[in-house]
Amino acid sequence: MIVFVFIKLYIQKNIISENIDLRLRSAAGSVQLIINDSIIEAANSKKPIDLIDYDNLRNTANSIAEIHEVIYVYVMIESGDSALFVLSSYINSDITDDLVTNYLDYYEEATPVMMNAFKSNNAEIFDLTSDVWGSFRSIYVPRKTKSGTPYLLCADVRVSEVFDYQLRYLIEFAFSALFLIIISLPIVIKLRKDYLIK
Repeated sequence: MIVFVFIKLYIQKNIISENIDLRLRSAAGSVQLIINDSIIEAANSKKPIDLIDYDNLRNTANSIAEIHEVIYVYVMIESGDSALFVLSSYINSDITDDLVTNYLDYYEEATPVMMNAFKSNNAEIFDLTSDVWGSFRSIYVPRKTKSGTPYLLCADVRVSEVFDYQLRYLIEFAFSALFLIIISLPIVIKLRKDYLIK
């Protein structure tokens, strides 16, 4: 029974992880639809962007994050030993906590995994990050403009979401196991009595 529980939990953890990774992939891929080479090249050259256009892009990014049930979607470019935000969605608490990122804001907490992703040939790179916004499972999808400027399409989900799913499943599984034990207990007692009588 204990082995069965561990196998079920392991399988469920993989299913949860695959579901989260699929949402991250879909969200990051959807950001590609609103970002074009001219935006990346302008950011790389540190050229300003029209505020109305930027707000429209950000609102679309917020919608993408909401549709794919992720916390953030964002686009990064490399800048020396750090990264710059080209575009980022935000959540309501970011407004009250003054954590909304803007065009060309530095991301000084860029992890080595993120920085290496700019030069990666992998289709996608996953990372666990922790910063002022929280702790996340992140995906970085490396892309290049036609002129060769690297950038990342990114999406985040909170790490706590994975643990919440697992805890919920563990509780459901515990109740199911308890139910099976309660149902099977009279049968076991009857079989034991029958065996002792013989």
